[in-house]
Amino acid sequence: MEYIIMFMQEWGYAALFITMVLENCNIPIPSEIILGFAGYLIATNVFDFHVTMIVATVAGVVGSVLSYYIGEHGGRPLLLKYGKYIFFNHHKFELAEKLFNKYGGAAVFIGRLLPGVRTFISFPAGVARYSMGRFIIWTLLGTVPWTILLVYLGKLLGEHWQDLIAYNHEFTIVVGVVLVIAVLIGYMKYKKNK
Repeated sequence: MEYIIMFMQEWGYAALFITMVLENCNIPIPSEIILGFAGYLIATNVFDFHVTMIVATVAGVVGSVLSYYIGEHGGRPLLLKYGKYIFFNHHKFELAEKLFNKYGGAAVFIGRLLPGVRTFISFPAGVARYSMGRFIIWTLLGTVPWTILLVYLGKLLGEHWQDLIAYNHEFTIVVGVVLVIAVLIGYMKYKKNK
């Protein structure tokens, strides 16, 4: 964790971009650290909120597209053979794959909001050769709220931004509950209008 903080302090937005691309390519760098610290840098007037949001969001999409290409061109066999080198989690991949197979593009959006699944959802989309344009739209729609939330919490917590890491389990539960409620409300409105 310390090396990420030092890298971001030294290289600023370039480090934010690089670490977010890597995180979205499934290199195990928790976004809670990257975006939480970016929020702290906003609170201390080192980073600008809008620039941070643009850099982090674009990097998230770029990293997701790279993961999509790995899934598209290497498929499941490549992931199973070489995934251990990027700490590939077979269980999380299967969960992401089931989610994608059941919900298609909407799963990309939902998956981008779920800690632990968010970076893996790009692989099954690539394996399925899902439309790249739609993939990017769904990825963008899911990346923005995640980025806003973590950056804002890092800014709000200030010097205590690392609490995002300490309370990651509770954070995951809260995000999951909010997501389920949002999906249920959307579904009920859809049924009501039908």
